Amino acid sequence: MKRQRRLFTNFTNAKLADRDDVPPVTDIFEDIRDGRLLYALLEELSGQSLAPLGKVKAKGKGGKPLTRIDHVANLSISFRYIKQTTKIVGIGPGDIADGNPNLILGLLWSIIVFFTAKDLGGIDDVSALKKKILKWCQKRTEKNDDVRIRNLGDSFMHGRAFHAILNDVDPVAFPYAPGPSATDNFKLAFGEASSRYGVPELLDGDDEDCWKDEQSMVTYLSEMMKRLPEHAEDLSPALMNWIDDHTPETTDDLDDLCSIPSVPTRDARACARCAEAIAAIMTRDGLANVEVVAPPGDGAPFVLASSQKFDKTLPTVLFVADYGVDDPSPFVWTGSPFAPEKINQGTRLRAAGASSKAGVLAPLKAIAALVRAVEERPPVNVEILLACAAPGDLQHSGRVEKFVASRYATDGDGRPPPHYALVDTPGAAASVAPGKFATVFACRGEVEVDVTVATVAPDDDDDDDRTKNDQAAAAQAVVGPLLDANLALCQVAASLRKPDTALLNVPGLVGFPEPNRFTKAVTNLTHLEAKQLAANADYPAPPQRLATLPASKWSVVEQLCFHPSISVLRLALADDSRPDPLSPFPGISSTMTIFAHLAPAFDHDDAINALRMCLEGAAPWCSKIQVAQRVPGHTGFLTDISPQFLSRLTSAAAKRFPARGAALAAAPSYLPLAAAVSRALPRVATYACGVADLDANLGAADESVSLEDLTSTIKTFAHLVFNLKGLSSTQTYGKVDASEVYVAVETAAS
Repeated sequence: MKRQRRLFTNFTNAKLADRDDVPPVTDIFEDIRDGRLLYALLEELSGQSLAPLGKVKAKGKGGKPLTRIDHVANLSISFRYIKQTTKIVGIGPGDIADGNPNLILGLLWSIIVFFTAKDLGGIDDVSALKKKILKWCQKRTEKNDDVRIRNLGDSFMHGRAFHAILNDVDPVAFPYAPGPSATDNFKLAFGEASSRYGVPELLDGDDEDCWKDEQSMVTYLSEMMKRLPEHAEDLSPALMNWIDDHTPETTDDLDDLCSIPSVPTRDARACARCAEAIAAIMTRDGLANVEVVAPPGDGAPFVLASSQKFDKTLPTVLFVADYGVDDPSPFVWTGSPFAPEKINQGTRLRAAGASSKAGVLAPLKAIAALVRAVEERPPVNVEILLACAAPGDLQHSGRVEKFVASRYATDGDGRPPPHYALVDTPGAAASVAPGKFATVFACRGEVEVDVTVATVAPDDDDDDDRTKNDQAAAAQAVVGPLLDANLALCQVAASLRKPDTALLNVPGLVGFPEPNRFTKAVTNLTHLEAKQLAANADYPAPPQRLATLPASKWSVVEQLCFHPSISVLRLALADDSRPDPLSPFPGISSTMTIFAHLAPAFDHDDAINALRMCLEGAAPWCSKIQVAQRVPGHTGFLTDISPQFLSRLTSAAAKRFPARGAALAAAPSYLPLAAAVSRALPRVATYACGVADLDANLGAADESVSLEDLTSTIKTFAHLVFNLKGLSSTQTYGKVDASEVYVAVETAAS
């Protein structure tokens, strides 16, 4: 009875979590007696109001506590509904008002079985329900040789079966690696199912015999069935067949787009021509609401499309990509950059911007497959927004951010904002997820500043009557002791790290203070060490051991993804500030350039202020220090990883990229397009995604794209959209508030 008591208490609290008319259950046998709890539970499970049958009382006459008569009256309302639906016999309102434990448990079990059978469909009794659950568990675990599901009891005793089920749903987010401890396995599986899919923790992970109570197991496993995404094999075969059959057409479309030199910094007409070509493909392939939008002023047009007429009752997924190409002229190509050529026995297409153009076609072709191959309407609204962005267009408040924000403005005539945004990002997180299809939920920001230390102050007197010699003398007026500007600057640079540990020492410039759900999400990447990361970044093999930062409680990947870092790019004495070469005095002005990566979502203006305060505090007495922003700074993004949408995306990618594999990752470097979309849509869950193809030569000579990767990406997106049935259209996710994960600004980062 102890396990059943816990089960029904947790089940009731989970179902009534959003109601404020009943308090949380602490003692199910006592709390159910007044009738209010049962009334609320039936409303939540049925999705109907019981008000037509009567309203329950919260207090007796004159505000006095309810009497037993009041309790029975309240319970009688619920029993009128029960008699019309569940057909429970042998239990009455008086039995519940008296707190009879066995009858209360029997009533709750009958209610759970009735509504669970109704939710799962095609079931009319508890025996059929158990058979359906058993079959589902067997299907989910069939690829695991060490898991054999014979029943809903001792087959789960080691916890491995729960791990196998979660691994089957999303092998990227939940690798199959159960340990020897059953309770550890239970706690990890129950926690993951709760945090990622919303499965209530009805079982006690600390109870190694939690599997022994059949009612608890049936209830918990039925909740898993209802909340976990469907199996990949449930997809319509016609969907994948259509994509395979139209691969030659897709390749021809890619060839045509790659032949157009859509370089936004050089050829506006070519960009417009490329936009029209994309729109023509969209129209031919059956997409709806195709539109080429020329924004006010200069700049390449945007291309828009959707899957069908907008349905406000469905959630919306927005795909964003960039059809612009970096200017290939600085590089020496084997052939013409805009004369596409198949290489590697026809498996790759070489052309400038090939990866970006493939990223444009992937969501387009996925929607085309859904529209033309599957007769039923997609379970979500799907929209496409394509930009052709010059570097300045992606700055804060730049052209792309403004256009996206205005299109989905909530306070005007704009469309309702999407619920999720997927931003094509070739090479996403290549250093930490090399060779994989990566889904990126965060990227670091960046700032670059020039720091100048001067040991003399220029004269502000603009008296033109002074002689040139007088002006020269005044310009080198000593403001303090005779200092060597180089040594002064080195002292300032050294202050950025703690002298005893060499850890970062900039108060206010912080990273994640403790491990959290975001660091946990990249645990499958943390095995990478510094030497491997250097190879991933294409650094030459070092002749000696790498000079890396001191050991930390954080892995190298965690430091790269979630913590600030500082590099001194330039340290030099400015030539034009030197005194006469024969002078005994040292140089009077020295400059260094500092580049800092910032933790995801950490504001770049706050970072510059923190650097300025730290550097000014370290400057020698009477020297003058100036900290000036060299280029515009950027704030990275950090998106919630809770949505089922993300799990379904990584699961689809793992299925469609069996050779490459898929990874959930955070990007060590700034991702301009994804960050711009995240800023424009702050309440939208924005993710960057793309293949980290180390053979692509992105943005360099002889760039190419794998045609197999393009097909797999199309299948991933089609699989994702088709499998989004049941996704909530009301729950919203978006950027994570930095205050949730960062310590106070007074604390030094380490």
